Amino acid sequence: MVAAGLLVGIGTRLANGCTSGHGVCGISRLSLRGIGATVFYLLAGGLTMALFRHVLGVI
Repeated sequence: MVAAGLLVGIGTRLANGCTSGHGVCGISRLSLRGIGATVFYLLAGGLTMALFRHVLGVI
């Protein structure tokens, strides 16, 4: 849990915001960085879900 929290904090710092901030504020301001970050987060989540469900059969 501690390691996961630290990784989230590091990722938030590197991306200059969190997924909610980029998704809500970045897209509404038509920020290319916010839109790009949101697309990346959604793709990463979809790929992770596909990996766990179809390849590993965990979920």
